[in-house]
Amino acid sequence: MNKHFRVPGRLALKLEELGVPVSAVLRRAGLPGDLFAQTRVLVTTPELFALWRAIGEVGKDPAIGLKLASETRTEHFHPSAIAALSTASFGAAVDHIARYKQLTCPEEILQDMSHGEWTIRFRWLLAVESDPHALVDCCFAWLQTIARHGSGTLIKPLRVHLVQPRAHARILERHFGCEVL
Repeated sequence: MNKHFRVPGRLALKLEELGVPVSAVLRRAGLPGDLFAQTRVLVTTPELFALWRAIGEVGKDPAIGLKLASETRTEHFHPSAIAALSTASFGAAVDHIARYKQLTCPEEILQDMSHGEWTIRFRWLLAVESDPHALVDCCFAWLQTIARHGSGTLIKPLRVHLVQPRAHARILERHFGCEVL
């Protein structure tokens, strides 16, 4: 198992586009100021969590994770997302992404089909602390972005059930188009 996450360089550009100073995020996270200048940005799970906590804190926008994942231009997608769009169905796309994650980082996308409902969860295998809200929001919004691009429709989940409650649940409900528990 790979013990590092690759952080896309595009993240720094998106943060700047949203008015979130990357230097302030990196300082708050305790990460090197030149992190995004590296050819390949690799971080450990604690560093990834620190980065996403800092994004949530410095960004001050409770929808920051949603905004970072809601890409409208396919040419800005990560190659694994483009490959997922080439699959036969959204289920195959999630399987593809889950396999990619399994091969490249200490993260799992867990799926369960029971009682006619499909449940998708993200699990960080080396985490010792709770998932940063902005990261969780980003992950689910990213899956929805893939579903919408792949289908050409405004797909929405039946509901989003979060382990940790959010003060900004209404923002999440508007974004996902469903109840957030």
